[in-house]
Amino acid sequence: MKVDLHVHTTASDGLLSPKDILAKAKDSGLNTLAIADHDTIDGIEEGIKAAKEKGIRLIPALEISARHEKQVHILGYFVDYTDPKFQSFVNKLKNSREERNEKMLKKLENFGFHITMEELKANAQGNIGRPHIADIMVKKGYVSNFGEAFEKYIGNGKPCYVPKERPDIRKSIEIIKKYKGVPVLAHPKYTFLENEELENFVAYLSDIGLGGLEVFYSKHSKEEESQYLKLAEKYSLVPTAGSDYHREGDAFGMELKKEYLEKLLSLQTL
Repeated sequence: MKVDLHVHTTASDGLLSPKDILAKAKDSGLNTLAIADHDTIDGIEEGIKAAKEKGIRLIPALEISARHEKQVHILGYFVDYTDPKFQSFVNKLKNSREERNEKMLKKLENFGFHITMEELKANAQGNIGRPHIADIMVKKGYVSNFGEAFEKYIGNGKPCYVPKERPDIRKSIEIIKKYKGVPVLAHPKYTFLENEELENFVAYLSDIGLGGLEVFYSKHSKEEESQYLKLAEKYSLVPTAGSDYHREGDAFGMELKKEYLEKLLSLQTL
């Protein structure tokens, strides 16, 4: 089945609105989609409306940047995004992002790169992040392309990088489950753990409530998919598939066995 359980919209750092993402999904022959924006649920309602018009199943979701020894992203599927307490938790994540952006702009100023928060907000919608900063750096001629902004200045560990204030991974999983969601480890490749270390980490996450593993991901090799699928099966985790689509040129749409999708859908409690 062709699905995509990990896409971003203008509600965070994607370039297409939820409505346009659903149109793209329809044109691409997808029957199930999950809008999983970074630390926000603002695109879900528009997405649900567009999904009904297009005849596509939309899974409400988000991608939480969680704190552990390594950077970890947790996808939360089927979260009760209408619950005021859950909305309050997500708003705190959004506020910490804005504080981080301000700190990065100050660092960029030291390199002679003048970008204001007003410019960022004028050139972006929703949850502003590093991709928006990179876009302005390109527009202003501070770098020659999007990749250079990350490679030289705002990528992890680079001179203008500021780490996110992240909730603890255990708390992230607990919150997702508390509000009727299914927590899934996004792109295990980017935990930067391998072999026994990765298995120990997945085992730990399984013990504290993880429900799935993003086995099929646009940047996973076939060998990695095979490794992650074995881990998912060993620890009774649902294998999921997502492209992590942000902008034109990114992969969009993934193949996922019907049995895996049905298993994920069966975990929905709303």
